[in-house]
Amino acid sequence: MDLQTFQVITDTVTAPVLFNYVWWVLTEAKKQGLRRLYFLARDGYVLEKIAQKFVSKFNLDIECRYLYCSRKSLRMPTYHLIGDETYRLLFLGGYHVSLSDILDRVELTQVERKEVLREVNLSSEDIDKKLTKFQLEAITNLLRRSEKLRTYVIEKSQQVYNNTIHYFEQEGLLDTLPFAIVDSGWTGSMQRSLRQLLESAGWRGVMHGFYFGMYEQPKEKRDGNYYCWYFSKTVRVQNRILFCNNVFECMLSAPHGMTVGYEQDEGNWKPVLMKPPVSTQLERIHFQISRIEHYAEEELRKIVFSNFQNEHQRKEAEQKLRRFMARPTKMEALAMGSFTFCDDITEGYGFPLADFSHVSELKHYNIFLRVCGHLFRKSSKQIERTELYWPYGVIALAESYKVWYFLNIYLWEWLRLIKK
Repeated sequence: MDLQTFQVITDTVTAPVLFNYVWWVLTEAKKQGLRRLYFLARDGYVLEKIAQKFVSKFNLDIECRYLYCSRKSLRMPTYHLIGDETYRLLFLGGYHVSLSDILDRVELTQVERKEVLREVNLSSEDIDKKLTKFQLEAITNLLRRSEKLRTYVIEKSQQVYNNTIHYFEQEGLLDTLPFAIVDSGWTGSMQRSLRQLLESAGWRGVMHGFYFGMYEQPKEKRDGNYYCWYFSKTVRVQNRILFCNNVFECMLSAPHGMTVGYEQDEGNWKPVLMKPPVSTQLERIHFQISRIEHYAEEELRKIVFSNFQNEHQRKEAEQKLRRFMARPTKMEALAMGSFTFCDDITEGYGFPLADFSHVSELKHYNIFLRVCGHLFRKSSKQIERTELYWPYGVIALAESYKVWYFLNIYLWEWLRLIKK
């Protein structure tokens, strides 16, 4: 990785954007009288550090806490509470989903796996092979009929429920003090899962969530209020089209592993974490965090908290992110693309955001092929392509046809918006 290029990206794009996002969160929290903010792991790690610097500098009456959680740690204890919604969550697609990944989402043992597969007449051969969308739909339809799977899901959900609630109680989530959660965003599923868990434990408040952006609308009104800064499903759609949430999550990388559950240790409830990122990635993460913190400290010497100008600050973020995420240079694509990423709740795999091996996949992003594939998606013979984590970044690595590739991806994103 070109460390110098990576530092320039962090200093001129990542740090300023995150700084202004946190400034907006704290400004809105004060307006609404919210005195406690929970920054959700792991995307909230560096955001909470920036927020603490704001609070200290301006003596803000807002308590900022870091909440260890993940989609996995929040969903597992809800499965016995939410009925058929469980299967919608368990059977979600992704960039690289295999049958093994689906079963891992429920933490089935090898014996339990065999029982479930035998019940629905599925072979364990090629269990780790990536599934096409057609194959995923066929396999999950079979798994829905498994009584053994249903039983195991309920049992495993009930086993982890009490530990989760104890941790939340310890962290003050069941207090009567109004609070909000802070995260990157995208679908709002973590706020929904958190609301479901807290309500099951007797909490009766209104959930508030601050997000950088949201691709979806809240599932139910009872899930609470969702506040978005950079884009939402219906607002500032150009920001959404020229944005890559995978890249943004790498900008928010934390130096610890994913939260998979909770356990008691010497009278306190603590998160159970997966292993941290590998050493090369961990060094990069620490470097990025240190540069972001340095930027925040320098900026806090220059600003007055009450002088936040929402439209001006957001316009600055738009200029930086649209240019970097949608039209990166080759050096920028290589520097940021070297981050490994996984979109699945199991974190069972990881691939770079962008590298030269991905360039050949751009031909499958032809707008005409994608429209035809969508219209005839029930056909098992449709073209299946490797989903790219950062398509615009891969374009920067191509030797030719860059404008053509860009237009195809851009137009497809517009069509998706129109369809929705």
